[in-house]
Amino acid sequence: MTAIKKSSVTEQIAEYLRKRIESGDWKVGCLIPSEAKLTAELGVSRSSLRSAISRFAALGILKAEQGKGCYLMSSDVSSRFGTVGVLRHSDYVDIIKVLKFRLLIEPYAAQQCALLPDGQRSHLVDQLAHSLVKMRECVNHREDFVAADTAFHSMIAGACGNELIAFALDEVFSVTPRTAQQMNVAFGYDTGLYFHEKILEAVSLGDGTGARQCMKKHLQTAIDTASAK
Repeated sequence: MTAIKKSSVTEQIAEYLRKRIESGDWKVGCLIPSEAKLTAELGVSRSSLRSAISRFAALGILKAEQGKGCYLMSSDVSSRFGTVGVLRHSDYVDIIKVLKFRLLIEPYAAQQCALLPDGQRSHLVDQLAHSLVKMRECVNHREDFVAADTAFHSMIAGACGNELIAFALDEVFSVTPRTAQQMNVAFGYDTGLYFHEKILEAVSLGDGTGARQCMKKHLQTAIDTASAK
């Protein structure tokens, strides 16, 4: 096996995984080779391998179980990946542009939501909690998960008291639906759930500073991750 030496390592690993799955070399329901074996075979780092595997896990094709390894859950790679699942460098550039714009407005929106009067804030918290439940239910179902994720952010923008923020974010989501799905492929499910839980907690407590910081860290973490691809 020739070691991978080209510049876009994660993309090449993803293509390698795809070929092994589509060829039938790996069987559905079985463990794929271990991280140690794959990194040695391909000559890549564990972080690059995990980044590639996370794309397949986000689409429900692979499933990692702690202490056991990674199971192949589906061989239907082509229909699940389509044009969204295979991300190029230019796709990450687009993702970063969207995230940087959101970073300018969403932390402020989250802060203002946490400072709403108790009645308004309580109603918003109920709505956000419902979206978070929907996100958990839709793990491994990308389109539904992204829709619930988008609803969570749109609710915060709409409730913050500045209609221009709500309009701007709705416009971003309406013109970048592919980018929203690509973000899920790139970042998976766990990170989004973690930060949404923290944001919801801060808003429910009326902690404006905490809500602003959680939203900022959420978006900045995504920017840093995309920039490293």
